[in-house]
Amino acid sequence: MPKRTQAALKDKATLHLTESDEIDLVAMLETLRSKYKVRRLACEGGPTLFRALLERGLIDQLNLTIAPYMFGGAKAPTLTGLSTEFLPASVHCSLIAMRTIRDECFLTYRIKHPRTRQ
Repeated sequence: MPKRTQAALKDKATLHLTESDEIDLVAMLETLRSKYKVRRLACEGGPTLFRALLERGLIDQLNLTIAPYMFGGAKAPTLTGLSTEFLPASVHCSLIAMRTIRDECFLTYRIKHPRTRQ
């Protein structure tokens, strides 16, 4: 984060910064839960963050809006990044809610995590 942005946020937010190029997402979520008592978190960080959380099994629910606008092409990003970058494994979801408002459809899916064998 640029120093200028850090200074602007100094009195408005608690920043947890790292020198690393990688963020330990599990540790970050553990800090939010233990230090700040966060039990639910909305992630709106885009496909890179969504994919990283999804690959680590850290997402329980997907809220998806279908709007009547089409765009894209071969290099248009998908929910999980560029269309040429496959996930390591399929992610299965279960529809738990759906509503429409005018031309938009709002879908809520529960992410089905694979059961681990003990």
